[in-house]
Amino acid sequence: MNYLTRYYFQLNQILKFINQKLQKLKKNFLSFLLILFLGFFIGNLFGTLVESIRRLNIADSILIFIIILLNECANFIVYNSNNKKSNLFLIKLYNFLNIFKIGVLLGFFIDSFKVGS
Repeated sequence: MNYLTRYYFQLNQILKFINQKLQKLKKNFLSFLLILFLGFFIGNLFGTLVESIRRLNIADSILIFIIILLNECANFIVYNSNNKKSNLFLIKLYNFLNIFKIGVLLGFFIDSFKVGS
């Protein structure tokens, strides 16, 4: 009997991919967690200081535009196809930028619950 069916092969590929991601996470877990919390802190700090920014007569639509623009610029830098061929330092820097961006967006999300209540 041949146990190497197509589904077994695909399942094996998925398990290898998950194992590679877990090894990467194990290697950089503390750094990723620190950068994530730093981004979360910056997102919450922005939510706290947005009132003082509004006193400068900057419209909320401009603030939202700037936030979305910075987020999309970070996405372009991280997910650009030319970056996959870069050296190891730049790849780690792009990963840290992505984790920081996720932390900031998570801070905005959590801060929106404070505004809503």
